[in-house]
Amino acid sequence: MIFPDNRKIFTSAEVCHACGISRTSLFRLEEIGFLKPYHVNPENGYRYYDLQNITVIGQYQRMQAIGLSKKEIVDLYYERVDSKEFLDVQRQKLNMLERFLDDYEFRHNHDQSHSGAIVTIPSVSCYCTDITVYSPEEIAKRNYLVHEQCVSEGYQMLGSKPLFAVYEDPNVWATYKDSGIRYTLCIPVVPTSAQDPHMRFFSETKAFSIIEFGGFNVIPKLCKDFWEEFGKRELKPSEPPRIIMHVGSYAGAHYKSEDFCYEAIIPITV
Repeated sequence: MIFPDNRKIFTSAEVCHACGISRTSLFRLEEIGFLKPYHVNPENGYRYYDLQNITVIGQYQRMQAIGLSKKEIVDLYYERVDSKEFLDVQRQKLNMLERFLDDYEFRHNHDQSHSGAIVTIPSVSCYCTDITVYSPEEIAKRNYLVHEQCVSEGYQMLGSKPLFAVYEDPNVWATYKDSGIRYTLCIPVVPTSAQDPHMRFFSETKAFSIIEFGGFNVIPKLCKDFWEEFGKRELKPSEPPRIIMHVGSYAGAHYKSEDFCYEAIIPITV
C-alpha cells in the first residue's frame, strides 16, 4: 500500500471525534490487539494515529454492527480463523435470524398467509422420543412431559434452537383420526455419548420451509399449504418432513393460542 510522504498525524481526541467513539473505547481496541497507533511518544505515552488507523477502526465498527464479538472481530481481521467454519457459523446465524423475523412479522401483523423459502437447516444433536397421540391438542401435553423428562435426566438444553417433530408419514394429518399422529419429538441438546439411545444427530442441509401462525388447528392447514407449494416447485425430499415449534403452547406460555407459530420444513436434494 502506498502512503503520501507527508501523511497527516492525528491525536487521540481527533480520532475519537472522527470515529464517534470515546477515549476508553479507542484505547480498548489497542488492549485487545486490534489497533496499533502509528506512533507512541516514549516520553509521555501520547498516541498518534494516521488515516489508516481511522479506517481500521471503521472496519471494527462495521463488524461490530453485525453482531460479531470482540474476539471474533480481532481473529477475523487478522485472519486467525478457519474461513469455511466462520462462514458456516455466520450463515447459520443469518438463517436463524431470517426465520425469527418471519415468525415475528407474522405474529405482529396477524398475517394468515404462508411464507415459502429455501433455507439452510443447521446441524443439531437432539434428545428424541417416539410419540403417538390421537388429536392435535394432545401434542402439547405429550411434548411437555417428554421435555420435562429430558431435563430431569440431566440433559443440557440448547435454548437457541427450537423443538421440532419429525413425521415419517407425510399424510399423517389426513388420517390421524383413524390411526393417530405418530412422530418423533426432537429436543436440541448438548451432545452426549454415542451409545445414548435417545441421541440423534441431524446434519446441516438445504430445506424447503413454510411458516404459519395460529392455534393447534393451523397445523393441518400448514401441512396442506406446505405440500401444495412443495409440489408446485417440483422439489425432491431427502429426509422426512418436520414441524418446528417456534412458539406454541407451553413453549410460548404468555402468547395467545392464535399467536402460536409453526414451521413446516423438509430437507431437499440440491
